[in-house]
Amino acid sequence: MLHAIGFEIGFVAITLPLFAWWLEMTLLDAFMLDAGLTLFFMFFTFFYNWTFDKVFGLPLSAQ
Repeated sequence: MLHAIGFEIGFVAITLPLFAWWLEMTLLDAFMLDAGLTLFFMFFTFFYNWTFDKVFGLPLSAQ
């Protein structure tokens, strides 16, 4: 879990100034955009994997 949190913090630290510069917005607006994208993909990944496991089942190694 610490690895995932560290990755997200690093990803936000890299993309925040890039979003602000590229889209010509304030750092606060860029942070809100980045937070929204991060939350969207977190929920999307969770539900995609959950649906995939329900449709195709878990492999024997995971049971």
